[in-house]
Amino acid sequence: MFHILPHAPKRKPLLVNELSLNQLLIDAVIYNAALGSLVVGTLYINPEIWLNDYPPDIKEKYGPMSQRSKRHAALMVIPFFGIMLGGLIWSNRRQKRQNGGCLSFRAAFTNAYALILSGWLFDLTILDWLVFVRHTPDFMVLPGTEGMAGYNDAVFHLKEHIKALPMLAGLALIIAMLTVSHGKH
Repeated sequence: MFHILPHAPKRKPLLVNELSLNQLLIDAVIYNAALGSLVVGTLYINPEIWLNDYPPDIKEKYGPMSQRSKRHAALMVIPFFGIMLGGLIWSNRRQKRQNGGCLSFRAAFTNAYALILSGWLFDLTILDWLVFVRHTPDFMVLPGTEGMAGYNDAVFHLKEHIKALPMLAGLALIIAMLTVSHGKH
């Protein structure tokens, strides 16, 4: 039989065939629970650790971070980035296993960025807007800053989160490069 195109070009697999949305959602719940627990737990133990993330009026009124809190903040960086980076790598490895050991760069980046964005959205909407702005538990209020306007400043948190988006995309790019399969896709 005569074929006009004897060898059809090989198509890339569809992204929906490479990623499991169910797996991503499960990973997002675990990822956000771990990061959220660490953030809220450290706020409960010593909110000054997060002083640099408070609105400007609160930082100004409170003053500089104590040496003790600087040490605590430096120690907290280890589990924070361990969960953040480790969670992204773990999720991409789970997706790769689900695909029989293959994960394209496109799928690795999409999964990592979707997971980071789930954390971004969780932090903004639940931790910042709902807990910090709407309810402001006493343990999050720095001594001497009670009742300040910054505790109700939802726009501040949105602006700060928007500034972080390019950095988060860069992080997803790095994670994708570290977790991509180099086989055929």
